[in-house]
Amino acid sequence: MQSGQRSTNEKQALAAYLFRKLLGKEKQETKPFLPTQFPLEVPEFKSDKDKYVLLVWNDLGMHCVSDNEKYFSFLPPANTFNAQLFKRGAKPELVTDDVMLLYDIESENENPEERSMFWKYSKEIFGVDVPVGHGLKGKTVNDTMALHGNHFAAELVPVLPYRSDQLYNPYPMFSFKAIDKSTGELLAATKAVAPVSTEMGCRNCHEGGWAWNGVSGVADKTAQNLLAAHDRYNKTTLLADAEKGNPHLCQSCHADPALGAPGKPGVLNFSTAVHGFHANYLSGMDQDACNLCHPSAVEGNTTCYRGRHATNFISCTECHGVLEDHALGLLAGQRAIPAAKRLAANLVTIAVEDKATINPRTPWLIEPDCKSCHTNFNIGEDGYSGSAYNNWVAGYPDLYRNRTDNQGVMCIACHGSTHVVYGAENKFGRQRDNMQPLQYQGIAGTIGTHNNCKVCHIKEMNVSGHHRNQTNREYEAAVVE
Repeated sequence: MQSGQRSTNEKQALAAYLFRKLLGKEKQETKPFLPTQFPLEVPEFKSDKDKYVLLVWNDLGMHCVSDNEKYFSFLPPANTFNAQLFKRGAKPELVTDDVMLLYDIESENENPEERSMFWKYSKEIFGVDVPVGHGLKGKTVNDTMALHGNHFAAELVPVLPYRSDQLYNPYPMFSFKAIDKSTGELLAATKAVAPVSTEMGCRNCHEGGWAWNGVSGVADKTAQNLLAAHDRYNKTTLLADAEKGNPHLCQSCHADPALGAPGKPGVLNFSTAVHGFHANYLSGMDQDACNLCHPSAVEGNTTCYRGRHATNFISCTECHGVLEDHALGLLAGQRAIPAAKRLAANLVTIAVEDKATINPRTPWLIEPDCKSCHTNFNIGEDGYSGSAYNNWVAGYPDLYRNRTDNQGVMCIACHGSTHVVYGAENKFGRQRDNMQPLQYQGIAGTIGTHNNCKVCHIKEMNVSGHHRNQTNREYEAAVVE
């Protein structure tokens, strides 16, 4: 037996002894989850008549809600949709003026306030009385999108996976319409899911079971145990505060770019604190460590990592690194804080030679991206490098979800959401994430794939203007031929 496997087995044996013998506890039995297969209705597209193409996507492809605001919050209900509208032609035109984009959610997921404590505790946690049914930026689940530079956006929409019929659906479907402001004419319509999960894995170590219908959600006992552990390690009073009706936002102390939270000086940011701490207890587990906390396991109740990479057996660790390496990259980004040095001391690198070779990073802002593996945006020529770990983009503007091509088209608009690159497979309906590829070209792949340039161009194209290995001069010549 190799030393790494022996070490893992020894840790598991010790954990079992502590759990069963010293604490007298038994492993929680979890019933197999059978996801509901929700019906799909792909919107119609007539390539010989329709003049516009509307592309809509979720910014991250996955989103979690910590879902027990009575005790704490670190992930509020807050999904973001982005969209681009194109007028079809030999050279398609990006449309941003004199149009209005509307959206609405399927009826069973309306009124999220009926199934969430978010609004009851918004003042205590976020410092503002959020109007019932609205999100942190004012949007509801049936609303309009606003223009943000080269695209439209609906930010921090308060979506939940709980339906009024008591079914669990972490991929509720939204319908989108582009309307001419002057005439009221419907220009284009499409659909997209809002990924949202409350399958937080805290219960796997901190007990408590599921809070909602035995399927999902952070139970009270889990939340209590989490806060008690934090209080014990950090001399805080989080549990007592929550029991007095004053729950806290974790990011009120821990900075977090995802929430725009500055945190407190000398305190690790949220991602660094969580991953740095748990890496000392969950080493040697590869992607199983990720699946313990994130709702990404194939056998789980959500399976949020479901795009083309997942179906080709590329795991989360091949981009983000195993937990030890992932934590060390984050800790390196905050090495000036004493806690970072303490948490990194006993971690051993896996993918790189030593800690000195790890490039420091900031969560959510400095990440791997397509070019970490596909250096020339061409899978056929570039192949697959095997790992994107430690090959980060320079900053937020360079992330996949923010990139545009030579023509102003956002890469994610055609390729699909981060973590859900077309064609994706969804356990709640296999094609649930592929609505737009199926609508516009009948193929669950990248928009325009397999010579489907006519989705937007209404003519055959022999040159791509969308990847930077082609020059604008070649593209411009092709569209006027």
